[in-house]
Amino acid sequence: MLKVPTMRNQPLPIPTRMRDDEYRRIFNSEERFWWYEGMRAVTASLLDGRLKGKPDARLLDVGCGTGYSIVWLREHLHLSQAFGIDTSPQAAEFWRLRQIDTASLASTDRLPFGEGEFDLVTCFDVIYQLDGKPAREAVCEMNRVLKPGGLLFIREPAYEWMRGSHDLAIGTRHRYTLTELQRMLRDCGFEIVRSSYANTLLFWAAAAHRMLSRLRGETESDVRPVPDWINRSLLKALRLEAVLLRRIAFPFGLSVMALAQKSS
Repeated sequence: MLKVPTMRNQPLPIPTRMRDDEYRRIFNSEERFWWYEGMRAVTASLLDGRLKGKPDARLLDVGCGTGYSIVWLREHLHLSQAFGIDTSPQAAEFWRLRQIDTASLASTDRLPFGEGEFDLVTCFDVIYQLDGKPAREAVCEMNRVLKPGGLLFIREPAYEWMRGSHDLAIGTRHRYTLTELQRMLRDCGFEIVRSSYANTLLFWAAAAHRMLSRLRGETESDVRPVPDWINRSLLKALRLEAVLLRRIAFPFGLSVMALAQKSS
């Protein structure tokens, strides 16, 4: 199996949280920016058909940010009930703009729901803002609110050595390996259904970009406008990955993700 080398760099400072202006940047980019649109295709490759035969399935998106994932999941999976929570008042300001009335401010490690209320919980790039015990407590809370046999889809940034200016902007405290994510899921009572790295085809180009950004001392987010032809090309790469992920798992990538099931 191809292994990714461990790279040594001067450590970047650990931010305390996502910058407030990053939520506006995300809100303006989520619908068409190649990374968001492409990773939705990747998510769909693992989730499609999983809720078949459950017309009244309930979804909770933990760390829903500006709320676009709630809207997309509700439409893509044909859900009648889709909820979200986030810890950020800045993120909550955008829920009204998206006409979302099923999201609330709450802590990821104390979800405001009873046991066994949801068929599916999603968590897109959230626990990277935590570390150690708080991250584990958040994942165990997701298990608690799931019905027996319910599913969790979780995705997080991969590899500590891949830290760059983007991590400073979004408040990254820890980037995960697949082994770390799998261990945490099992510790919280989940069985792994599928797991893989993602954003693999663009990995080496992204690694080079991250290294250069560190050398230059940049502190800006990677979420910034690019020419349309570049956006289309990068999106095609992620859509190809989405097709491949229906059959295979990748041994490395910019993101790590898993579909896990609560033990019955």
